[in-house]
Amino acid sequence: MSLALLRSFLVLWKQLEVLKEHWGRLKLRSQDINSLSFHKQFLELYRTDILYPSMKAIARRMGKEDEFEELIISSQSILPPKGSSEIEIKTQQLQKLLENLEIHMIQEVLRKVNRERALVVSEKSKERHTLPTDLWKHQVMKENFSVIRPQIVEKFIQRLLENYQDGGVEITFSKDHLEACLLSLGCDVMARERSNFESYSMCYEHLLEHARQKLRQKEQELGIMRRGQSPPESSAGQVAELSHNMIMEITALRAQLTDLEEETLNLKKQIRKEVQEEYEALVQALFVTCLHIKEKLDENQLNLIQKVCELIEVRTEGIDNMKDLKKKWGSARPEEEMKENAAEQEQLRVLEQDNSSLAALVCKVRSLGHWRLAVQQARFRGQLRRAEEEAMQSKKECLSIKLMAEHEVTLFRQQLLALRQALARAQADNARVCRQQENQAQLLKELEHRATQEARHRQQLDLMKSSSMEKLLEDVEQKEQHLQLLTEEAERASKLDQLQQKKIQRELRQMRSRLAQERSVKVDAFQRVKELQSQLNDAERLLDQVNSPGGLISQTHYSLHSASTSSRYSQQHLLKTDLMGNKIRIQRPKTVPAPIKHKKRNDHVFLPNVAENVQLSAFQVKTDPSRIPFRPD
Repeated sequence: MSLALLRSFLVLWKQLEVLKEHWGRLKLRSQDINSLSFHKQFLELYRTDILYPSMKAIARRMGKEDEFEELIISSQSILPPKGSSEIEIKTQQLQKLLENLEIHMIQEVLRKVNRERALVVSEKSKERHTLPTDLWKHQVMKENFSVIRPQIVEKFIQRLLENYQDGGVEITFSKDHLEACLLSLGCDVMARERSNFESYSMCYEHLLEHARQKLRQKEQELGIMRRGQSPPESSAGQVAELSHNMIMEITALRAQLTDLEEETLNLKKQIRKEVQEEYEALVQALFVTCLHIKEKLDENQLNLIQKVCELIEVRTEGIDNMKDLKKKWGSARPEEEMKENAAEQEQLRVLEQDNSSLAALVCKVRSLGHWRLAVQQARFRGQLRRAEEEAMQSKKECLSIKLMAEHEVTLFRQQLLALRQALARAQADNARVCRQQENQAQLLKELEHRATQEARHRQQLDLMKSSSMEKLLEDVEQKEQHLQLLTEEAERASKLDQLQQKKIQRELRQMRSRLAQERSVKVDAFQRVKELQSQLNDAERLLDQVNSPGGLISQTHYSLHSASTSSRYSQQHLLKTDLMGNKIRIQRPKTVPAPIKHKKRNDHVFLPNVAENVQLSAFQVKTDPSRIPFRPD
């Protein structure tokens, strides 16, 4: 008894703890109560919603409600009333939890019913003729969800303070304890990150699903609008086409159905025949055994009749014995009746023997008739089966012959069509060949005419050639004579040209030699001119340095005048050269003018010398020996 009570108490306690945890998850709307704040919140809710009403109900049942209220006011804590047992307290709490869970389930059902009713009303209010698919859709998760903040820091501090040494000013921890706390902190952080990732990913998935549903709904509405805006003619044509296709499919299915029914009937008949053929031998064997059994029964019947006859004979013997006894003892009945009875019995016995023999014969005849009938039926069945097989074979042959005939007819028609086409092609080829022959005959006539004309023309050409050949020979002779004259003239002209070329080459060589001499002379003259220019430049620099221009001016003027006269004389002497013997001479231009008279003023003393220098430089530029083309012999 105590064991059963203890077991029931433990079961009650377990049920209470499980329901308490489930009720706490429903109230807090969380997966697990794994933090201190959640646990405190859960205890407060449980104290106000479950523990206080259950304790108050127990106190009311015990009649101690006022004492319970005073105790709660004085102690500020919920304590069970005095005299209440632990089983009663837990039973009351379990009952209260079940009531709250039932209320919660009823509220959820009412919310769902109201939501479904709202969906139905919204679907009815819509003016479109589509199926209410929103009634079967699940509720989408709300977008404005809140991420649960786990108590990571509080847990870390609580675990860290579980094992420490207080030294007054300092608190020391062991290394293993600190590593374990840090490991648990890392695990909590990873769990928080994982839960955040899962919650955010779920939120995004629900958002995408909601957007897809909205997009699908809009696409369906657009499709309905497009189908509604489609012209009635196209829809009527589509309906007619669909109805025609359906009628064709129905007729094809009906034809297939009739074919299948015929095939099933034929298969049933064939199966019956096969079964009959399979069991025919067995039926015949059974019939033979039945005949044997019947013969044995007839034999037994005859044996019984013989035994009865024997018994009748025994009865006659008994009658004779009775007669002897009557004679011996005496009897009142007359002997004539006894004799008549004996005669009748003898006749009856003979008749019975005849009847039994006749019955045996009748049985034999009947069995023989049954056997003959069975044999005839078997023979007739075999004949009927063979006849049916022959009929089926003949039908198959007839069908095959019909098919072959139809096939031959189609082949003959195709051959006839092919022959007609071949005949048409042959006629066309014949007409084309005739036209070709006519064209060839015309061409032959034209060729013959051309050949005759060409022969005539050839004869005329031969005559003309013979006459023209004579003329050509005469012309050739004249041309040969003229050619000989021309060749002689050409030879003379070539000889003259060779002489002239030799003369020109000789003159060119002479001119080149003279040009080389002139070039060497010019190079010497230009060198002399450069020396004189350098002397002139030195004199000018000296004049610039002198302060009194009296005697130095006359000396420099004299030296410059003598230099200019000598340079002019040398240039005039060198520029006049003989190019082709004594006949051809090249007159060089005079680059230096006549001597300029000196002016009286001292500032115009150097002007003629400057002009001469300019003319000399111009002559140097014009007759620069580096620019004169020269080719030595």
